[in-house]
Amino acid sequence: MIPVLFFLTIALLLIKLKEYKQPGISPDLPDSEDSGVALQDEHPVKETTPETSSHSARVAIIIDDIGNDRKVFRKFLDLGIPLTFSILPHERFSSGIAEEANRLNYEVILHLPMEPKSQEKNPGNGVILQNMSEDEMLRQLRLDIEAVPHITGINNHMGSLLTEDRVAMNIILQEIHRKGLFFLDSRTSPDSVAYEMAKNLGIKSETRDVFLDNSPDIEYIKGQIDKAIKIAKKHGEVTVIGHPRKQTIAALREKMSDFEKEGIDIVSVSEILD
Repeated sequence: MIPVLFFLTIALLLIKLKEYKQPGISPDLPDSEDSGVALQDEHPVKETTPETSSHSARVAIIIDDIGNDRKVFRKFLDLGIPLTFSILPHERFSSGIAEEANRLNYEVILHLPMEPKSQEKNPGNGVILQNMSEDEMLRQLRLDIEAVPHITGINNHMGSLLTEDRVAMNIILQEIHRKGLFFLDSRTSPDSVAYEMAKNLGIKSETRDVFLDNSPDIEYIKGQIDKAIKIAKKHGEVTVIGHPRKQTIAALREKMSDFEKEGIDIVSVSEILD
């Protein structure tokens, strides 16, 4: 009996290991552990005036955490839709993927690692920490920007701690402004000040409305796509973030025709900036 249970346990562990996970880097999902409550996967979307064309609504789909796995990146390319790829700096394929995406006319942005509240999460290489001096923050930010060619903007990887810090965000956003880049607030904290500050500094900016894949369950992800469609139809546009998971790819493949049916254009994130 014991050997049977042992082998069943091993089999279950192997199944779990097949779930895609970036090596050593935690995904930048909302820090519900940090706030003590579950963070909502969307926020009140700003009111917009829908256009009158047959496709009056728009959705921008950003795929975060790119840079470690070229095969997964190319599976997203196979979908044939204008995704925006948010690439982590200093990872094995960061530069090469950015070059390939740019060559194929996909938008590339930097997925900037920022310090989270949870010390158990690993933001990966190139992280900007709250206790850094201004010079240290700027040096790291510039190295991260240089590590990913062809970027048009930046969004935060993790950063539930840093995006609540006005002093740190002022340093970072001023440099982003000087570089002529836009900023997308991933909203890993409900108390983030990043989007508000970017707007006040005159930076073209946007904020995430929906996370597609807080759960790896494909039915959940399809439900999040439906939610994004509803928001786009109501408000004219929606910004969603997904991650390099096989379930996310499968859900997008199955549901992407729904955007066409509902009269929603899939666009690069720079097309819906404020």
